[in-house]
Amino acid sequence: MNNQQISKISQQLADHEKRICRLEGVADENPSNNLEIKTNETQKVSPKSKGDNLLPPVQKLIQDGYLKEWRSDVEVCQNLSMKLLTKKKPLRSSVANVLRAMVKKGILTRNKIQRDKREILVYKQT
Repeated sequence: MNNQQISKISQQLADHEKRICRLEGVADENPSNNLEIKTNETQKVSPKSKGDNLLPPVQKLIQDGYLKEWRSDVEVCQNLSMKLLTKKKPLRSSVANVLRAMVKKGILTRNKIQRDKREILVYKQT
């Protein structure tokens, strides 16, 4: 290899290294490259989107009279997915959190009942 080929390859490697440093946000030893990295770091990254808000679908169930009888969180979750009120099947824990919040607001009441040798929490509209 001659000197021109070696310098060309080393320049390509240096360019790749700069690009990798910019992508990873790591400071490079060359101060001129650090300015480029800092400008990239000032850009805001959008936060991860959370799941669907389950409050409106559960309120729709209450309006339809579904919770006039005692229902467990599992039954509410199944009904939400059956009626396609959410984009995807909601998690049981997410539905339970919404139901607990509604109990705190006084919209629902909560009670423990015995079912299949174990106690479960059920919710009912007040």
